[in-house]
Amino acid sequence: MKTLRMVAWIAVALAIALIGADFISSLEAGQPVIRTAREILNLLPGVAIDPMRSEGVMGFFQLFLDLPLWMIIGVIGLIATILIRPVD
Repeated sequence: MKTLRMVAWIAVALAIALIGADFISSLEAGQPVIRTAREILNLLPGVAIDPMRSEGVMGFFQLFLDLPLWMIIGVIGLIATILIRPVD
């Protein structure tokens, strides 16, 4: 349980770092910059995620990829920190 709790806190810290990077980029550009999960995953070598159809499950996956990555990781980390209780 300690390991899962530590991973959850690392996810929250990573989300804070990602939102900080978006904030700094917004200050430099002079306009809001929000990086989506698709943009960041496309930065990885050998990964190319193209827009897909927006029907059924693929539409949900498309919506998931268009959200900011800091939001996805932050919500998962926050829920995990709430659900995983500290061991006494």
